[in-house]
Amino acid sequence: MREIQETPGQVTFKSAWRDYFKGYFDFTGRTTRAGYWWAMLILMIVWFMPFFALLFAQAAKVQLKMSGALVLYIIVIGLLGVLTFIPTLALSVRRYRDAGLNGRGAVVLWLLNGFASRFTSGNQGRAWTLISALIGLTLFIITLLKTDTITTNSDNPLVAFFLRKSASQPKRSEH
Repeated sequence: MREIQETPGQVTFKSAWRDYFKGYFDFTGRTTRAGYWWAMLILMIVWFMPFFALLFAQAAKVQLKMSGALVLYIIVIGLLGVLTFIPTLALSVRRYRDAGLNGRGAVVLWLLNGFASRFTSGNQGRAWTLISALIGLTLFIITLLKTDTITTNSDNPLVAFFLRKSASQPKRSEH
């Protein structure tokens, strides 16, 4: 396995897809916006192909046993989910890191989002739904940011927990 270190402006459709699989377990490298979104486009096409095949079969009035087609659809989607979960997770973490988020910051945001989504029903469900939606929107926006956009020079422990240190941070002199 090689560490993925994409360079802005040099990522093609082909290299993005290659990096997606070569970086199957690489959570420490970097993925540019183009590398992330090319891979996500391919994944969306792959994920929706079984759905469109099922829809086309129904529209063409092909005599399919609906229960059999549905079971096949569920099996295909399940296999796609198992095969793409880890590399998609790694791709997302690399993209967040490229924008400036720490890996541990991404994990905390995912855990908070998962926790909030567990409580979306009931009397206080609206507040948890809003929290979950805001975290999801934040993570989506991070995927749209340029490389190193949200890095920091702050010494605040909370900020440093979530954001990477800026590469251009001046060295401190020890007195």
